[in-house]
Amino acid sequence: MENEDNSYKESLKKSLKKEIRENLKSEIINEIVSELKAEESLLKKELVELLSKKISSAELKKASTKHKQIEPKKTSEDVECLISVKAFLKISSHALKYANKEIPKEDWVEVIGLLAGKVSNHKLYIEDAYPMGHGSAVYAEIKEYKNFVKAFKDIKKSNLFICGWYHSHPSYGAFMSSEDLGTQARYQKLWDKSIALVIDPYEIDGNSYGFKIFRSNLNTEEWYSIPFEITEALDVSTLPELLDFIKPIIDGKALFLEYDED
Repeated sequence: MENEDNSYKESLKKSLKKEIRENLKSEIINEIVSELKAEESLLKKELVELLSKKISSAELKKASTKHKQIEPKKTSEDVECLISVKAFLKISSHALKYANKEIPKEDWVEVIGLLAGKVSNHKLYIEDAYPMGHGSAVYAEIKEYKNFVKAFKDIKKSNLFICGWYHSHPSYGAFMSSEDLGTQARYQKLWDKSIALVIDPYEIDGNSYGFKIFRSNLNTEEWYSIPFEITEALDVSTLPELLDFIKPIIDGKALFLEYDED
């Protein structure tokens, strides 16, 4: 009889241990699940904040150093690209149309367009610029293929050809980023001497034209700065005053429309 009691007690003890163990396990699992859910919620919040956060100018400049940018010393013999005053004014006013003091800085966006030119005496002459569209604070692209075709026909009528593209970096410097490499590759595959012009209209300060011209070595993914000159007489010190003069046109009735606005 005593043996049976001992056996029963032992069995009951094992059963209770098992039940307690299962209960503890369940409590621990529930606690871990609750913690993980809390962490997941926090991570989601951080991710949303990260994705919605606009890239700062400093971050963009840091990103631009990922691909080497070589800027040779300029001499008159080195100049291989000349840009007309007409093209310069269209590019700068296009950039300012979507990034000026009348627009909150957080709403400034990049613009994009085509460059039309001709080659003479082994030099590229950029004769005109064709505003194509505008994008976000850090990106712009030509979205409509039909607009590209329309611009191509207009450029051809002028006895010019598409020699490259331009875009703006409102307030964060004239440099080419890694994202620009893919765009430039498409142009250089059509014509290996195609150029990319990037302008920051807020660097037009009387000492600088506010833009740089680049070409890329697609094999090494290096950007090369192309020495340039303005074809007509245009004193760099007069540019801020000149842009102030045409500002009402930029703000109101523009000199031109983007092909997206036709």
